[in-house]
This record gives sequence, structure tokens and C-alpha cells, in this order.
Amino acid sequence: MSALTIVQTSCAWLGIPIPSALFSATDPQTIELRNLLNEEIGELKKWPDSLWRLLIREHTFTSVAADVQTGTPLPTTGFDYIIPSTMWDRTISRPCLGPISPQVWEAWKARPILTSVLWGWRLRGNDFLTAPNPPAGDTVAYEYMSKLAVYSMGTATTPDQEYFQADADTSIFDELMVSRGVRWRYLSQKKLDYTQEYQVWVALVQREVSRNKGMPVLNAAGNPWALIGPYVPNF
Repeated sequence: MSALTIVQTSCAWLGIPIPSALFSATDPQTIELRNLLNEEIGELKKWPDSLWRLLIREHTFTSVAADVQTGTPLPTTGFDYIIPSTMWDRTISRPCLGPISPQVWEAWKARPILTSVLWGWRLRGNDFLTAPNPPAGDTVAYEYMSKLAVYSMGTATTPDQEYFQADADTSIFDELMVSRGVRWRYLSQKKLDYTQEYQVWVALVQREVSRNKGMPVLNAAGNPWALIGPYVPNF
């Protein structure tokens, strides 16, 4: 379903006039509905502990032997945040420690000599900082969450927009879930009872999160396949 059809479906359920266009409309109600639609997309992207599968991306960069990494250590578009414990220096097969807290960073920088077989990282302002300096030329990789959740005009092969901008745009999210979100938001905006619609929406979101990318099987006896073990530095 496109942005327009999601709003049209929501309007039909709410019993209000169904718009024939969404982003070219100038009437207050349609403008309100498209704003509620994008509010829904924004909240779903930030849903706690979701890690939506289609928002997960991988980024790599080449290290420099300096405190401040250059050469696009962060993605240039759509970057939201780095997924914890995913950053590795692939050249030396070692994890990168971080994000380092401001307190630890300043303590490290206060040392006259800082050496380690591992190096750490943190983000400060627009800078990607590392300490101690990593080797130059290493390939560093990590996974991150993207803000891009919308397919422009419904034809893009990967999400390339943060929000709906045209009637034909589509999103990575289940259409029924988004439509339910627009419904309760509209009822809330009009000071009407939205309790039931909100509860149904929350249940839908929780179900989609649980099914989104599969769940690992937990084994109290440990990993039966012995695929993952403790990290041993490669000296």
C-alpha cells in the first residue's frame, strides 16, 4: 500500500471524507492526516529494542593512524546509530572497544603513553574518535541502524527516504500496522476515545517486532553447534 492508500483506508474506517490526493492537498484535514502518517513512521523507527531488519545496514571504512578518523567512518546518508558490539577491525581480526565514555576517553588521553592490542572508539560532535591510534589502512566494519524507511514512489529497490513525500511512496512497515497507527493518532488528536485502537496497534507492533528477523534459540547448556566461542586475541 502507498502513502495515499494507507490514509484512504484509515479514513474509510474512521468514517471521514476520503481524499483523492495526499501531498498535493491543501485542506486542513488531509494535511493533518499526512502529518499523522509521518509521525507514525517516525515512532515505529524508534520503537524500543526493535532493530527492524530492513533498517539494518553495514558500513566499512579504512582506518588512519590518528585520533580523528577521516574517510567517511560514518555513513553519509540516513545514519541513526551504531549497533552495539558489532564493530571489528577485520584486518587484525579484533573487536573495537566502544563506545568509550567521556570519562574513560579523558582518562586514556591523560596518560603519557597509551598502548593496547585493542583500540577503542567514541563519537563526539561530528568526529569519530579512536584511542590508541589504530593501524593505518585497516578495514573496519560495523552494523548500524538507518533512518531511511520509505521507498520513493514505491519503485526504489532500497529505502531512500526518511518519511513519506509523495502519494506513491511506500514504506518498510506492515501496511495494516501503519493504518492502525494513523487511526488511533487521529482519534487522539480529536480528543476521542482511542484506547482500543491504541491497544490493537501496540499488539500489532509487538508481533511484527518479534517476527521481524527471527529469534535465536537460547540454550542453558551453551552453544550446541560450537560456532561461537570466546574471543582470543590474534597476537
